[in-house]
Amino acid sequence: MRFGLDYAAGRPAPSAIKAAGYDFVVRYLSDGGPTLPGKLLTPAEADDLRAHGISIVSNWETTAARMLDGYGAGVTDARAALARVLRCGGRADRPIYFSADFDATPQQQVPINDYLDGAASVIGRANVGIYGGFWPVSRALDTSAATWAWQTVAWSGGNIDPRISIYQTGEQVTVDGVRCDVNQTDRADFGQWDVETEEPDLTPEQDEVLRDIQTQLRGPGLNGWPQLGKDAQGHDRTVVDGLAAALAKIDELRTEISDLEATTAELKAEVDRLGGGRHWPFPFSLVEGPATAFADQLARLEQLLPGVPLPGWGTGPDGHSDQTVETGQAPVAGAPNTPSSN
Repeated sequence: MRFGLDYAAGRPAPSAIKAAGYDFVVRYLSDGGPTLPGKLLTPAEADDLRAHGISIVSNWETTAARMLDGYGAGVTDARAALARVLRCGGRADRPIYFSADFDATPQQQVPINDYLDGAASVIGRANVGIYGGFWPVSRALDTSAATWAWQTVAWSGGNIDPRISIYQTGEQVTVDGVRCDVNQTDRADFGQWDVETEEPDLTPEQDEVLRDIQTQLRGPGLNGWPQLGKDAQGHDRTVVDGLAAALAKIDELRTEISDLEATTAELKAEVDRLGGGRHWPFPFSLVEGPATAFADQLARLEQLLPGVPLPGWGTGPDGHSDQTVETGQAPVAGAPNTPSSN
């Protein structure tokens, strides 16, 4: 809950307002004349209020029943009110509360609403507010003649419209020698100039693009795409779910490929070991390994042949072979120089 003041008889110092425990003020944008010297908000006062962290809310009131003058009066007053707001450093996108400071009847609601229509033609319906008792405030909100409402306890019969932004409690306090009315609000935005407004809504075209992107990601009705298969719960996968499943499958394939590469390398090494680096054509390749081993053994045997008697050549009377394998060496001493006739 925030508490604030409105005043017209004088201008209490912002430092005194802050020290008294109030952090917003509702200030008049119209002159009060000699009897109400503090009614009109001035640029210097607005600067001082902002410097002390006190929020400012706009109100327009000349005479109590001014709104009964209808549409044209609303146009004139809204123009003057907006000019004062801008002169004091305010914003054109903030509401202005126009006062019906009397006990308005249902019949008087017609010119009151006409007045508000005139104000809306200048500042926009979204920035039109009304001050008054429960019934004119509620009727203006019901017909959307006003968007904002500042209700006073007077002429309300104890009723409070739940749609109002500010409530004038009827309590009065003296701050820095000035008699002030007390107000309260539980709204984050009650029409103050320094509110932090949100970014504008999306255009219909931008909203359509975002909806299309959402559908593409999450499927028709945001229920997933049948083309992407089912998840563990049996629901159609979204694009993100489908991508995650595909990445998991790719990891599995990578593991299988790595295993195949290792097996292939082992087979190649074994073939090289068995083939000695040589490759025989089919069907001889079937016996390449055993044949190679046999050839190696035969080669080693051939190295032992020089000087070894060969069977079938006979032996001499002395028990030695009649001939030797031709090695390029001289015959053994005492042996014939010519081969045996045997």
